Amino acid sequence: CIFSSTAIARYLSRINRPLGLYGQNLIDGGMVDSWVEFSTHELEVPLCTWVLPVMGVFPECPEATQCAKEDVKKALNVLNNHLLHNMYMVGHTITLADISLCCALLDGMATVLDAEFRKPFGNVMRWFSLCLAQPEFKAVLGDVKLCAAAAAGKGAAPKKEAAP
Repeated sequence: CIFSSTAIARYLSRINRPLGLYGQNLIDGGMVDSWVEFSTHELEVPLCTWVLPVMGVFPECPEATQCAKEDVKKALNVLNNHLLHNMYMVGHTITLADISLCCALLDGMATVLDAEFRKPFGNVMRWFSLCLAQPEFKAVLGDVKLCAAAAAGKGAAPKKEAAP
């Protein structure tokens, strides 16, 4: 039984080889795996630490948020350097790596990554816009509005106790 979203995405990408979501060869497939792992561990974790308090999912911890901001900068710098010489994350077409990273960035781009924060990452922004312009992305994500000014943490809404 395949049950995690990443495992399902990898499986679906692999079974339809002509689509090319897992690259064109085994080396590309390994690179896709590397970027999907990077997305999960280096980007999603700090972005969730920063974004979820802003969305009111849980209370903000200022120390964790500050560390998360620095970790996001480091991850975006890695992406920016890679995208300096590459149009897509792997090869010359959209792959699962692009899909994973673009989706991981989505909430951050909409809530906390304001224009000033995004400024040093021109290659990432070019690539992000290129992904969002694809009809397949638009069909699923709709029109994405980038954050104009970073929102502050709301803290989690108090939980109501169940009636006896």
